[in-house]
Amino acid sequence: MSLLSHKPKLIAMKKTLLTLCLSLSLLIAVNSIAQDDKPSKSKAKKEMSAADASAKAAEKADKKAAKDAAKSAKKDVKATADATVDPARQTVVNDRMAAARAAKAAKKAAKDAEGKGTAAAATTTDKAPKKADKMANEGTAATGATANAGLKDDKMSKSSDKVAKATKSTVKEEKATPADYKAPVDASKKGPSGEKVMTGPRGGKYYINKNGNKTYLSSVKG
Repeated sequence: MSLLSHKPKLIAMKKTLLTLCLSLSLLIAVNSIAQDDKPSKSKAKKEMSAADASAKAAEKADKKAAKDAAKSAKKDVKATADATVDPARQTVVNDRMAAARAAKAAKKAAKDAEGKGTAAAATTTDKAPKKADKMANEGTAATGATANAGLKDDKMSKSSDKVAKATKSTVKEEKATPADYKAPVDASKKGPSGEKVMTGPRGGKYYINKNGNKTYLSSVKG
């Protein structure tokens, strides 16, 4: 009775033990497989990386080759176009380019000249008032000198008039007689118009003018 009553318990314990053993075996097997898969995954990853790098390098090389081919083709097209271009047309194009460069240079030169002209005009504008002042001062001085010269001329003219009046008052005229023409001639003297000067009986000097008048050079009559 006692063995039969414990039999189900033993069977249950056996099943439990078998289950634990099976679980442990599965766990060990799974760990073993996982450890075996790690090197293979790493290796595969490395192989994929190397393959990607090779593919990228090949793609880059293909792109570079295509770019070089396109550049070479473009050069060939340009060389062909240059070879087939009309010389006259090329000459016209060159002349236009030269004219454009010359116009640009002329414009720049004109601009520089305009800037220099503006500076010179400013300098001239600054100097103009000084020059005007200088000229005004010179004009004032010249006016003063002219005025002084005028006064001097007036004085000299008045002096000459006085001398002429004195001479006129000193010189006396009278009608010449035939005897006056026979008086001795003083060769050392001449009249105002080159007339002969005669000496009177009392030593007076006179000349006979074109009007036939006897004009004395002094108040003493001859």
